[in-house]
Amino acid sequence: MMRSIRKLSTDEIPLFADIAINAYPGTTQNTKEFRERFVSNLLFIQEQEDSIDLFGLFLGDKLVGGMRVHYYQMNLFSKIVNIGGVGLVAVDLIHKKEKVAKDLICFFIEYFRERDVTLVSLYPFNPEFYKKMGFGPGTKINQYQVEPSSFPKADSKEGVRFLQPSDQQQILACYNRYALTKHGLFLKTDFDLNNIFKNPDNKVIGYFYNNQLEAYLVFNFEKSVDNFLINNIVVKELITETPTSLMKICGFLQNQADQIRRVIINTQDDSLDFLVQDARNGTDHLIPSVYHETNTSGTGVMYRIIQVRKFLENMNGFNFNNQSCLFKLTVVDSLYEETTSLIIQVDRGKLSFPEIEKFEFEITLDVAYFSSLFMGVIDPNRLYQYGKLKISEPAYLGRFNELFRNHERPFCLTAF
Repeated sequence: MMRSIRKLSTDEIPLFADIAINAYPGTTQNTKEFRERFVSNLLFIQEQEDSIDLFGLFLGDKLVGGMRVHYYQMNLFSKIVNIGGVGLVAVDLIHKKEKVAKDLICFFIEYFRERDVTLVSLYPFNPEFYKKMGFGPGTKINQYQVEPSSFPKADSKEGVRFLQPSDQQQILACYNRYALTKHGLFLKTDFDLNNIFKNPDNKVIGYFYNNQLEAYLVFNFEKSVDNFLINNIVVKELITETPTSLMKICGFLQNQADQIRRVIINTQDDSLDFLVQDARNGTDHLIPSVYHETNTSGTGVMYRIIQVRKFLENMNGFNFNNQSCLFKLTVVDSLYEETTSLIIQVDRGKLSFPEIEKFEFEITLDVAYFSSLFMGVIDPNRLYQYGKLKISEPAYLGRFNELFRNHERPFCLTAF
């Protein structure tokens, strides 16, 4: 039966909602009220949200799967580029193991290639599945559970207050200023912004200096099962532009020690130990010989470069550590059974594509690891040691590694 993928019409949204509810039973509720809210939210997205579209895969006239496609902008080493995102990939339970998810992702990749986008991203339901499809791991997330008293005190509470929906433009400006300083961050969309206050459980604290918001904290409470007077604070989003603004937020958290057991922070920053007095998470777990458990970590956001040369051209102006070399890059894409080869000249850190055949050495790797490498997640030395990167002349490995020395890892605060 013929397969087709297209944008869903409004009368098809309830069908997709049922597929998604069945596909993700752990994150949905089997109630009429939940389904009505879910359908209403999907209809709003499809009809009114410019940054998101819903697509479905059909077998003949039957909808058997779908996905949510996002249109984002991202800071790529201080240059703002377009990036595609995909979420809510859902398959009808009857039609699992029929490559519906694979066809949806292939369509997603081609959809953004046609729009001249060079990079896409997702959060995997199964990292192995998406790695086979050419998506490389991004920066890991770390979950800290810190006692409030371990946060540093602030010199005063001046400028700190609860934020309201009327402060949304200040939040947007604060976040996007911060995003312009951090490689990997997506600019915040109106949909992301509205969701902050749409969730009634969210509390938002902000710090103002000279009438400008310089920091904000989105959090909610996690209730204790054994004592209603003691709860946890779960940090949903934390943005601070200056050391002073960070201390103001820390001071707020420190002041909650009388009724808050732990502050739970999920962050791609693994250096929280240097901010708080005691980063141990309360498990008292020792890792041999004597390493105190401070956080748990996990893999999540993944990236895929979908147009190799154009992506590298987007890095025009980026300085590869003032290094110079001439090499052949070969990127293998097993999903499409294709190989891309380029001669790349790096002259005092600047990249170009000379029309010549000679080169000093050749680098060969899969598109998944190529994506992680050029996003700054991992360095060539480690990929070589793990057997994921091949080099024709190992003597040049050190020079090639220097191109990526101290590259900033990508941070991502956007859930999609």
